[in-house]
Amino acid sequence: MRMYKNSIIFFFFFCVIACNPGKIKIGKAYSLGETPAQILALETKEDPFLSGLKVEMKDLPGHDDVIFDEKAKVAYASGMDGWIWKLDRENGKASQWVRPPVNPAGMRFSDEKKEKILVCASRLGGETYEEKDRVGLYEIEIASKKVQPLVLDLPKTEKEEFERVYKPSERTAISLKDLNPSNSRPISLCNDLAVSKDGNRIYITEPFERENAAMGSGAVPEAIGLFPHGKLWMYDRKQGTITLVLDGFTFIDGILLEEDTTGNEESVLFTETSKFRLLRAYTKGPKQGNFEILFENLPGLADGLDRDNEGRIWIGIIKRRSGLMNFVHKNPWLKSFLLSVPQKILPISKRTGFMVLDRKGAKALYYSMHDGSKITDISVAVPFEGRVYFPSFDPHSRGLYSLSISELGIKD
Repeated sequence: MRMYKNSIIFFFFFCVIACNPGKIKIGKAYSLGETPAQILALETKEDPFLSGLKVEMKDLPGHDDVIFDEKAKVAYASGMDGWIWKLDRENGKASQWVRPPVNPAGMRFSDEKKEKILVCASRLGGETYEEKDRVGLYEIEIASKKVQPLVLDLPKTEKEEFERVYKPSERTAISLKDLNPSNSRPISLCNDLAVSKDGNRIYITEPFERENAAMGSGAVPEAIGLFPHGKLWMYDRKQGTITLVLDGFTFIDGILLEEDTTGNEESVLFTETSKFRLLRAYTKGPKQGNFEILFENLPGLADGLDRDNEGRIWIGIIKRRSGLMNFVHKNPWLKSFLLSVPQKILPISKRTGFMVLDRKGAKALYYSMHDGSKITDISVAVPFEGRVYFPSFDPHSRGLYSLSISELGIKD
């Protein structure tokens, strides 16, 4: 018995000292509950990906996001090969178009003219980059293919705050020109973005703050650690300033802006991917400074967000929630050991899917989970012209995947 106890003690101290080689911050114990009944009741009995999946442009590699220009009849996808791909919808061909300094992720057109593209670009796990290749927010002029960095550095924060929504009066707008090595740091990870209607304000999500951060396999340790150091920043183009809007949330990922009656941003929807939550934070108006949980205990890792013309919210679920994550988040003392285990032997689900919510984010309208045989790692669901497109964040993926929206039978 004594030998057994000594073995346990030795194992514990070994993990404290030798495990967690990346020195990932580990959050407090977090208990995940059952997936809400209203979501489970909607799960499709028949898998739409098995019967209705359309695959086009099979040269297109796995990608994180896709945006469409209806008038020009083209689309752009942020490829995992480091390129932004141009998709010619008239001839059905995909080709490498522009390569940012690091891997492209979330994308949006700069404004309604659609003459420029905004792209979050970050390192991808497993790849090597030179020091000059900076993580950040970039803008690409479509006609010339010119790549312009907009935000590469962020102000250092003075103190650590958790689940904080800053009121306009509490925010400090800092000029990018005033940033220097003593008061700033490089962006850790530029993941997703949203743009105000007038194109002047760009919101970017930074899921976590860590040196040498990376997407994909590089983000898995942070998903395990579950430490709340995700941030939302706002870049004001006219003023040339950067402002911290949200701080201390867990793996802030997908983002959508919500406007008031005057068309100005009043709140923001965002996913806490590794915490399996969807939240709304009030950035202006009567409820400013507060946030509400719209859904928690989601069935999987909610990633990117998008809206259709009816205002419904589409959510990509990159991986299904596993029993291992439920157990580990409840017992964080195990995480140091888990972080020392090679990712390739972790029991990671192959199931992936998507959800649809009503325009207010209050009611689930549709939920489907796929076994991974036809498509893997759905990062976002992008509705366009009667179909919904599914970027697959898998380096082995090939093609542009979509389903007919009408055939899904979504009921409000």
